[in-house]
This record gives sequence, structure tokens and C-alpha cells, in this order.
Amino acid sequence: MLKHLRARWPDPTIPAGEPTLLLYEIDEDADAVVRTVDIFADGSITRNSIEIEERSGQACPSLIDCSLADGFTGVDSEAITHEDFDAAWLKGIDKPFWNVR
Repeated sequence: MLKHLRARWPDPTIPAGEPTLLLYEIDEDADAVVRTVDIFADGSITRNSIEIEERSGQACPSLIDCSLADGFTGVDSEAITHEDFDAAWLKGIDKPFWNVR
């Protein structure tokens, strides 16, 4: 089952070049982050997914390198709808970060 979350950058001061909002599509059964959307203060939006990462030919089981429990413990987030996530996703530009050539 897919779950969608929105979180603010975890620190009060956002470092230059980092997003202000982070959106996640999580597959709890697979213990994986399937898609992400990063929204920046200037209004730009980037997105990533397992599918985008695997275009390089390398496997990508999740967009985080730990379990969901470890990756999201203590993260202040709120649930959002699939529709809200997809609306942001459609505005984004693909930006892989694991399997970059």
C-alpha cells in the first residue's frame, strides 16, 4: 500500500541549494521510498523515482539507503493525498541522485 507524506527541511536554517519541502511516496510493504518530490524556495521542483534511477541500468530498491523505520523516525511529516503528490510530481524535472552517470 502506498502512503504519501510531506515534510519541511528538518533544520530551522535551510542550506543553500536544499529544498524547503520534501514529498515522499512510500511503499510500506516493500519498505521503500518509491518516488520523491523536492520543492525549493524559488518555486523550482525536482523529482526522482526508482524508475528514473534504474534508467542507468543499475538496480535501485529504494530512494533511501535504510529501512523506513530508520529513515523516518523523528521526521515531522504529515500525510497528503495521492492526488496532491501527483500534482507536484507532474510539475517536477527528473533529477536522479543515486545512479548518476
